[in-house]
Amino acid sequence: MTNRRNRSPAKAGVHGIERGSPPLWAPASAGARTRADDRGFTLLEMLVALSIISIAALTLVRLDAYAVRSAGDLDERTVAGIVAQNRAVEIWTDPVPPTIGASAVGVANAGRNWRIEQRVARTADDSLLRIDLIVRPESGRGQAALTIVRLSR
Repeated sequence: MTNRRNRSPAKAGVHGIERGSPPLWAPASAGARTRADDRGFTLLEMLVALSIISIAALTLVRLDAYAVRSAGDLDERTVAGIVAQNRAVEIWTDPVPPTIGASAVGVANAGRNWRIEQRVARTADDSLLRIDLIVRPESGRGQAALTIVRLSR
């Protein structure tokens, strides 16, 4: 019988146990599994992985739909802003100032029909008029608002 304390450190492994010897502890199922059982995934593992992938895919689809809807709204708001600027140029270049009060008119621009609401009011300076323009599509959600000032004479 050899004394473990007298062994050289090169021959001894961790905690004085020789390399290659079986471990002192092992799980209860260590000997129950065979080499064939270690290949592949279980059905439960596949179901969990598939559910995680499907949740991620649904999130991406929702995000894509939101991006498409946002792009459409942005397009309508941009064109509504252009329609408002066109109306402002018409008001500025018209030799006759607009009448004070509220009015609405429909116009076609960029292949769509738009409703322009116009409110004209006097300012503290009697020589100036404040004109508020609100442009909305007849069908859709985009909107643009523009306020301009023009001479009243």
